[in-house]
Formats: sequence, structure tokens, C-alpha cells
Amino acid sequence: MKIRIKEVQQKPQAVFMAGPAGAGKSFVSKSLPLSKFQVINVDDTYEELLKASGIGMKIKDFGPEELSQAAKMMGQAQKATKEKYAKALENLNDIIIDGTGAASKPLLKKKAELEVLGYETMMIMIWVSPITSLERNANRDRALLPGIVLRTWRDINKNIETYKQAFGDNLVIINNNPNDAETSFDPEEIKRRFFDTSKAKGKPKTPEEIAKLKKEKEELNQDIISLTQQTPEFTPSSEAINKIKAFIK
Repeated sequence: MKIRIKEVQQKPQAVFMAGPAGAGKSFVSKSLPLSKFQVINVDDTYEELLKASGIGMKIKDFGPEELSQAAKMMGQAQKATKEKYAKALENLNDIIIDGTGAASKPLLKKKAELEVLGYETMMIMIWVSPITSLERNANRDRALLPGIVLRTWRDINKNIETYKQAFGDNLVIINNNPNDAETSFDPEEIKRRFFDTSKAKGKPKTPEEIAKLKKEKEELNQDIISLTQQTPEFTPSSEAINKIKAFIK
């Protein structure tokens, strides 16, 4: 990628937005002083394609054919977003990279690449409990499968210490959970409320595959129970805003 060299008085800046489904990243970012930043988010293009296709956005209800169509559209969205990102870097635009933060290696690789280009980087993480994530996801137009929501929640929260080390003082963690929201995690209650077990989807599974899936679910549930018992240290709202203002100067 060729980057156009131009004189700048201030380094370009990149803000990584992280958080699970239903965390409220878009809502929170609109309330922060980030209007000059260009948003890079594959979901924006993906949702446009889904709407235009006529198959809707309730991914959790898709059958095999619709899932195949959706996968192709995600590929198109990723290509378009990659091109948009490259153009933003060519122009040294200030950017918001809006994702989940569930995969730390590619995120930190992108952080390092941006810093080589002269960017300053920051992360704003939006936290909600797993049940809030599930409830809000279920009410979204583009609802994901509950299992995906839970795995993403688990992976993001496992990465918090990694991001603390990588971003240092340029990390804020905002608690966006409702005051009366549940914070505990009961796998049986979650299964009853959010998982449709009335019919099997996809191809029949072998006993080995069933055993593997059962083990993965048990490990996921235990991970989430452990993580809900040790919530992160949140950045107070006023301190978070002051940190963000100091970063963007």
C-alpha cells in the first residue's frame, strides 16, 4: 500500500472501538467528541447488502441457502471495507475502527501497522454483561446466533489484559450495562431464554461431533461464569471523556 506523504501539524489518529453485540458502540461513539473521525466498519456495508438482497437481517433464522448468500455478501463487504480503509490511510485520515476486539492478534497487528505510518492509537471498549448482550442482540435487526454472541463476549473479555498492556493509558473501558441488568450467568436459564432447541439445523452430526460440541459448550459456559465473577475495572465516565479529549487534542 502506498501512502501519500504530506505535511501535518498533528499525527493522524486511530481509535479502536471494541465490544460485543449489543454493547452500544455506535450509540456511545456518537456521544463522544469523535465527529472528525471517519468510521471503518464492515457491518455498515454488510447490512446494506443484506437489506438490498431481500433476505432480511435475522441471521439467527437463516437456512443453509440464506447463510450461503450472506457469506458471499460478507466477502463483498470485507473487500469494500478494505478498500475504504486503504484510502483513509493514503489520505492520513483520522479513523474509528469499529469492531468487536474478539481477536487480539489481527487488531494489534493493525495497531502496529498504523503506528509505523505515524498514527497515534487508542482503544475505547464498551462493556455489558453477557445477558445484556444476548437481550439486545435478540432485538436487533441483524440478530446473530446466541452461540456466536456468547463466544464473542468471552473472547473480548479474555483479551482485556492484553489490551491494557498494548494501549496503556490510551485504553478506556466504559460500563454501558443498565443499572438493573443481570450480571450473573446461568447456562440453563440462558439456554431456556435464548436458544431454539425445537428443531435441529444443518446436517446430522456424528457422535464424535456431538461430544466435541458438548465439551466446547461446557468450556464456554465455565469461561463466562468465571469472567462474570471478575468484572473489569471501568473508567469513570468523566475520566473517560477527559482521556478521549486529551487524546484528540
